[in-house]
Amino acid sequence: MELSKRVREYIKRYRMVERGNKVVVAVSGGTDSVALLHLLYQLRPELGISLHVAHLNHMFRGAESEADACFVADLAKRYHLPATIEAVDVPAYRAAKRMSAQVAAREVRYRFLRKVAESAGAAKVALAHQADDQAETIMINFLRGSGPSGLKGILPVRDDFLIRPLLIARRFEIERYCASLQLSFRQDSSNIKNVYLRNQVRMHLLPLLGEKYNPGMVSNLLRLGEICREEDEYLEEQALKAFQSATVASLDQISLSLENLQEIPRAILRRVLRLAWQALTGSRKNLSFQHAEDALNLLNSDVTGSVTTLPAGIVVTRTYRTLDLSTGLRRQDSDHYVYPLGVPGTTYIPELDCTISVSFLPAEALPEPRSLPATEAVLDFDKLPPQLYVRRRLRGDVFCPYGQHSAVKLKDFLIKQKIKREERGFLPLVSTPKEIIWVGGVRVGENWKVDSNTKKVLHLKLTKGD
Repeated sequence: MELSKRVREYIKRYRMVERGNKVVVAVSGGTDSVALLHLLYQLRPELGISLHVAHLNHMFRGAESEADACFVADLAKRYHLPATIEAVDVPAYRAAKRMSAQVAAREVRYRFLRKVAESAGAAKVALAHQADDQAETIMINFLRGSGPSGLKGILPVRDDFLIRPLLIARRFEIERYCASLQLSFRQDSSNIKNVYLRNQVRMHLLPLLGEKYNPGMVSNLLRLGEICREEDEYLEEQALKAFQSATVASLDQISLSLENLQEIPRAILRRVLRLAWQALTGSRKNLSFQHAEDALNLLNSDVTGSVTTLPAGIVVTRTYRTLDLSTGLRRQDSDHYVYPLGVPGTTYIPELDCTISVSFLPAEALPEPRSLPATEAVLDFDKLPPQLYVRRRLRGDVFCPYGQHSAVKLKDFLIKQKIKREERGFLPLVSTPKEIIWVGGVRVGENWKVDSNTKKVLHLKLTKGD
């Protein structure tokens, strides 16, 4: 049939599956999922895939939900396909987590599908979202004030794991497909309840817009989604490049170079900020427009130390040279410590939760010292004493930095380097009993630098954690 051909081409266009893949098909029992299962079953020899049916009873609708589960189990038997049918008390989960019914159901459902895929050895999970679902999603995101990231709608493929072969098909086409083949299905009574925003958009708003303003409303929304998806992908690529070029090495925060940020268009800046926030929080959610604006407004502030707070407790601080995102305000100084430095070896500093790794390099393998990040240093091993230490700064410390021939007060050096006051006590100092060799994360000392006479190189690297 025509629909089968279009779905096949859509699957191939987005490379949804590969030959040999096992695919978990999420089947609720409704029209869309029944059609999806039938289409994939018919296409499986050509695509070279095998199928596993999955159904989750959310326990929202009592006997109706149980009947749905029985229907899907019987359907899988008719196709001679393995099936995983489970029930989870989503109403109880929702109450415990204090979230909406739809968000709770989505969270539990996706966790269930990932678990089924793992246990079945499946590479993909097929979901039955179709084109009208896509139009509804785009309209809902528009009503919420989303930018291109929201207006792109539902992705055909996500994480190379979730696939949506029916996004090419309208709802009426799927209903016609089921009717022509006499495929039975279940009706979900919650889909006609007027309390859900999606139902209101589907049953009232889109029909009104189509009847009164534009008969091609759904098609236009789908085209908008395609445009936004392509443009969002390009903008994300540019934002990632900008984020990588603006990020300054740091142990426990993300620091973005003000100089770099000031050269980036504001449209990309918001995305750069979101990437930094996501890197710290591990969240895939987007920042709100206002949160992003509050943080970016610090770029125009003349006050060093200006602060704003983002969700998940992320603190944004404007410093001399950077915009810093961290998980909270830090103490003014670390506890006192001093440890022998393993040469070669690794030395963990629990007071800072960081490690200094030390290894030897042959002179011919010496990297250009100026090309190393601030968290690495190279030293002339033959100039060093037998025992090295790593310690916290002390009152009255002096330091002869690389490129200078006289020592200065360490405090004055750090001020000149525009190291924030609250950061200075968290810099590990590699030293002899008398002199500072390397201010970790800032600069190596002049007396220990490598030169043309260096025969053996000591490489130091500072990393976060143990």
